[in-house]
Amino acid sequence: MLNRRSFSDVLPESPKSARKKEEARQAEFVRIGQALKLKTIVRGDAPTSLVTTGLCRKEPWESQPFCSTFPYEIVCADSWGQSLLAATDAAGVMLLDGKTLPPVQVFDRTMVVKQMHVLEPQDLLITRADKGKDARLYVFRLSTMKRGLEERQLVRSKCDSRENKLEKTKGCHLYSINTHHGSELRIVAAIRNKLLLITRKHPRFEGFSAVAPGAESPVEEFQYIREICLCDPPVVMALVDGPTGENDNMICVAYKHQFDLINESTGDAYRLHHVDANRVNFVAAIDVYEDGEAGLLLCYNYVCYYKKVCPFNGSTPMIQSNTSDFHFSWNQMPNAIVCAFPYILAFTTDSIEIRLVVNGNLVYTAVVPELQLTSSRSDIYFVSSAPVSSASNCSSRDTSSQSSPQTPTGYEMPVFPSPLGDGEAACKHIFKIPLCNLVGRSIERPLKSPLVNKVLTTPAPAMVPPTPLISATHSLSLSRMEIKEIASRTRKELLGNEKVSPNPRNREICSHFYS
Repeated sequence: MLNRRSFSDVLPESPKSARKKEEARQAEFVRIGQALKLKTIVRGDAPTSLVTTGLCRKEPWESQPFCSTFPYEIVCADSWGQSLLAATDAAGVMLLDGKTLPPVQVFDRTMVVKQMHVLEPQDLLITRADKGKDARLYVFRLSTMKRGLEERQLVRSKCDSRENKLEKTKGCHLYSINTHHGSELRIVAAIRNKLLLITRKHPRFEGFSAVAPGAESPVEEFQYIREICLCDPPVVMALVDGPTGENDNMICVAYKHQFDLINESTGDAYRLHHVDANRVNFVAAIDVYEDGEAGLLLCYNYVCYYKKVCPFNGSTPMIQSNTSDFHFSWNQMPNAIVCAFPYILAFTTDSIEIRLVVNGNLVYTAVVPELQLTSSRSDIYFVSSAPVSSASNCSSRDTSSQSSPQTPTGYEMPVFPSPLGDGEAACKHIFKIPLCNLVGRSIERPLKSPLVNKVLTTPAPAMVPPTPLISATHSLSLSRMEIKEIASRTRKELLGNEKVSPNPRNREICSHFYS
């Protein structure tokens, strides 16, 4: 088609009007260009996004200003509805609504929070406070905290939170929760080289009304299951759901130069991946699911390595090389990793690197000075020294180049102004990337885990709000139907109703996009 002398030869019936003929030629030109671009994406030769073919459209990773001048360093944070619950280094825990209202202090500076999770469907806040031997896990009811804020009660202190401590977690330096906690919340707390498994069952409907009014603290709802001893203290942890949820749940831990899988029921350890390097900087271990099969995205140094863990043979996972296993490298060493299908984002000290999950192709890189990721369980929040106007008005650009899609060079990136001078106040700027922009608006239900059928059959308590449409997780739990839905939306955006078949040599690597 492209070997013909003009695009007018492509039109089946050329209009008589010169204006209509020109419009038809331009429309055909755009259609053919989109087809060529899609073929290049399918081959894996073009690091581009799914939306750059549209005209005058915002990129899905474009950030929005949330708070322009925040005077404190943020240690950790999590989203609470449309607000951000942030733990600071010098002012306790504060609630930011992103509007003109000033931040509201929830806990004073005696409550030194190092890690937190806001679980709105479970009406629960989990925090890890203090350090060393005094560190413990604390659990609070969100409804109680919200009522205290509405009634303008005194700010809570560490002394006021004594009844919210999980006493057996004394000395905890790290904890993790299961990503999909619809029927049962599982917490694993690391106390030096010991793992403490804790669970919290959803109260039944008939007993919920009797328990909730008189119990300000949810501590009594948690039960300690077992302790598991390791050879070294873990640096990174992740809980993996088994296909049945009965004696086949796993814990992924990273220490020394290796990732291991620990069986929650027996405590048996299995070597998952060995890191062949002198120095290892563990970043994250992210559980992913497809059609009930579990996998792990292991992130360390400059590398992300996907390892499938399937099928489960009784209580023992079969860990072996699989054709679906792959790995890719980042251009800079990340401090944090966020997965939001079909993208995976790496947050370094001064940039955000965005790639495709299915093959690691680079999509976009943004320069953000003094970058720090603060929250990613729901919407993504990050802190930078750049002013709001520079980040919000910055437009992304295509990063195609002639070099490898893994490490493209020669592309242009938005340049932020230099950090504040020595004599100026060092205020931080908080930005937000809505999760719905990244994962797409056509997914009408949360991404599921292998235990989704069990979750749906669990009776929901009367006072707990319904789960939002977009799940507060980035674990890439996709079924074949959801992958087909994303692929259908992609084809409609790029080629209308035309069907495009992937290149056979890349059929395996693109199976997540095209069935």
